[in-house]
Amino acid sequence: MISKGDLKLSEKFDRLKAEGEGALIAYITLGDPSPAESLAIAQSLIDSGAVDVLELGVPFSDPIADGPVIQAAVDRALKAGMNTDLAFEIAGALDKKVPVVYLTYYNIVLQYGIERFAASCSRSGVSGLIVADLPHEESGEVRAACARHGVDYINIVTPNTSEARMRKILDGSSGFVYLVSTMGVTGKRKELSQSLRPVLERAKSAAMETPVAVGFGISGPDHVGDVIGKGADGAIVGSAIVDMIAKGASAGDIKEFVTVLKQATKPVTAFAEKK
Repeated sequence: MISKGDLKLSEKFDRLKAEGEGALIAYITLGDPSPAESLAIAQSLIDSGAVDVLELGVPFSDPIADGPVIQAAVDRALKAGMNTDLAFEIAGALDKKVPVVYLTYYNIVLQYGIERFAASCSRSGVSGLIVADLPHEESGEVRAACARHGVDYINIVTPNTSEARMRKILDGSSGFVYLVSTMGVTGKRKELSQSLRPVLERAKSAAMETPVAVGFGISGPDHVGDVIGKGADGAIVGSAIVDMIAKGASAGDIKEFVTVLKQATKPVTAFAEKK
């Protein structure tokens, strides 16, 4: 039996911290390659036991923060008939053993209705919301709606965000902070930015007690181990998983991949024994 607390981001991160682990946050695009198949993939990721938080992308026709792999997934999803109502149906149908968060764009939230979107997140068991293109100064209405419905609004900060601005953005933040590892769009990279450590330290200082997870460019266990080793509370892996889905990888192959990623979030000695 999964306790209600296991679906709260704060309690999930607290438990992982107590166990000396970072969080593995896995991303997929809802509707890719079809709504039914994405539901099955999402459930298999949850059931793998390796994913600590599942991030579901609600497709938008102009995903400006995403690189070619996720843009292609969004195109496939939209062509397969994916829409916001279906996104909530899928979220509601999941047997959630871990927290589920949405990542989308402001136009999706606005067109659906801000209050309605936040309420639907709550009803379907979505624990947190990331709005990729919504500036902090314009996010008040969405943040307030999320707060009313018990949904964590997850703030994004980048390497270019000054310490003073980080403190302003992250004041009162909840769930976790999404720290972009490098400027640009999502996608696999061979190496992570050499400047990640000082940026991460700034973000953790500004976030106070809120966990900080790093995303963009994290595509393998070495990257995951690197960001956790530098002090991140979680690592977000998206394009690498989405690329596997695009290439027709089996559920078993994807489970094996995320299991290796999860191992890299554990204490260095455990990861070293596996290598």
